[in-house]
Amino acid sequence: MSSPRLRVQFETLFQHFDGKNSGVQLEEITDILFCTRRNARIVLNKLEEEGWIEWHPAAGRGKLSTLIFKRSKADVSENLARRYLEEGKIGQALEVLDSDAAKLTQVIQGYLGVSHREGEQVVRLPYYRPLSMLNPHLQMRRTEIHIARQIFSGLTKLDDNDMLQPDLAHTWEMLSKAHWRFYLRPGVRFHNGELLTTEMVIESLRELHHLNLFAHVQSVSSPSPWVVDIRLFKDDLYLPLALSESQAKILLPLRLRSEDYHIRPVGTGPYMVQSNDDKRLILRAFDGYFGFRPLLDQVEVWVIDESYSSMVYPSLSKPMMNASSRSDEVELDPGCTFLLLNKRSGVAKDPRWAEFFSAVLNGYQLFNHVPQDKVIELGLLQAYGIKPGWIDLYPNPNAQPPGELERISVAYQAKHPMFPVIAKTIKTILKRYRIEVDFVKYDCALETPEKVDIWLKAMGIATNREDALAGWLLDYSNIESMSTDYDFQRWLALVESWRSGVLNDFPAREIGKQLVKSFQVIPMFHCWLGVNKDHSGALQNAKCNALGWFDFSQVWVKPDLQLENEN
Repeated sequence: MSSPRLRVQFETLFQHFDGKNSGVQLEEITDILFCTRRNARIVLNKLEEEGWIEWHPAAGRGKLSTLIFKRSKADVSENLARRYLEEGKIGQALEVLDSDAAKLTQVIQGYLGVSHREGEQVVRLPYYRPLSMLNPHLQMRRTEIHIARQIFSGLTKLDDNDMLQPDLAHTWEMLSKAHWRFYLRPGVRFHNGELLTTEMVIESLRELHHLNLFAHVQSVSSPSPWVVDIRLFKDDLYLPLALSESQAKILLPLRLRSEDYHIRPVGTGPYMVQSNDDKRLILRAFDGYFGFRPLLDQVEVWVIDESYSSMVYPSLSKPMMNASSRSDEVELDPGCTFLLLNKRSGVAKDPRWAEFFSAVLNGYQLFNHVPQDKVIELGLLQAYGIKPGWIDLYPNPNAQPPGELERISVAYQAKHPMFPVIAKTIKTILKRYRIEVDFVKYDCALETPEKVDIWLKAMGIATNREDALAGWLLDYSNIESMSTDYDFQRWLALVESWRSGVLNDFPAREIGKQLVKSFQVIPMFHCWLGVNKDHSGALQNAKCNALGWFDFSQVWVKPDLQLENEN
């Protein structure tokens, strides 16, 4: 990387000679740069190594050497800015461009999107935070779930139309309602070259015993090579569907995992992690993938610091993109942002307080307190149920607190575009009732949920299927830790009735209604999801999924070919 001082020295020479090729003696260079003859030669050699100038020294006293400028001042600045961007140093890139935010915006937006590098198709996508948890067996956020689905494979998977498809298991059969058999693909390898064995699949599946979704699994065994039998304590007609969940992806055995496996995991999916740090995540197409190799060779997710986010994510209050180029191919998130009340050990264990919070902290009450530019930027709509179109919440603007309360605690993920705004609004509303709010901020996982009164969360459902509520309800919603045993067992019984065949259709509507009516969950906002075509450019098949991203392995770049007019 060229030093900032070398750039200044180039600009000094460029300005002195007005960017024109010139005949010059070395003594003149020393005067311009205020340095010795030796240092002047070093500077000229470095500038030549960078490709910014050509320097042809003349032999003999009094003869003029030749200085040729191969780059302009703007070229050099933009080139350095791009190099700083590759290192994630946006502040230095801005400094190189003389703190010209408009120029930096142009450089950043030119750098993102689709590019071709040495015959490879590369896509760079912006994001607002590092992706620091990519282990499917641990709690992940919505974007990490999407990335994990590119890195890992499960026994089954859902396609772009949310239909169940084979993955590591090419076929399966139900031997009884409590006994399923899966037939594995032989010859599958992990990204590190390790051969996937039947024993590895069994070990990975056995790790799921702590999840409520798989608590009914009695045993996992192999009656024959490349065959896995799963026996259950309770009937389940939909086990292959549950195994398509992100938590059920097949991982390397514990003994083969590195210490940083949660950041740089090794899977068997279409993409492998080349690098992952606080500046960017780089995914490379896995040439040894057992399915169709991805057509995109590399996908890079760039972390854009919050202070520069408006250069990449402009709102209507800061219009920096051509509005006509924006994609209108958007749809609503299949879930919502919600408040989870602690009815087990928090203030809301008193049903009167639970009802009060539901009345004053719902999306209807908060909407007018959220800044309008944020409403537009984040694409917020009031939610009256946990899924779009469901109406289970009926706001009561005249609700009064059932007694005196000095303070409550509210937990939320600090690195989130929406949560800090909502949290501030909650504090404003509760201040009217002389209730102070203590915020508990966290990154990936909340360590002590039993100590908070209200938990601000996003549902993060990975598909549009209504039965996706099963995995959310039983595990990653954290409802079990915040509800009474009686209520949770009631909702679990609804899921089990569907799995056993007592109910023909998944009881999504009933579950959603009970969660809201019991004041366990307060739905707040739905948001719009869509693929930004300013960044996807010439990508084909960039269909937005329920997680707000597109399947990297299914897209490709259509070349821009101009048809010649026939004479």
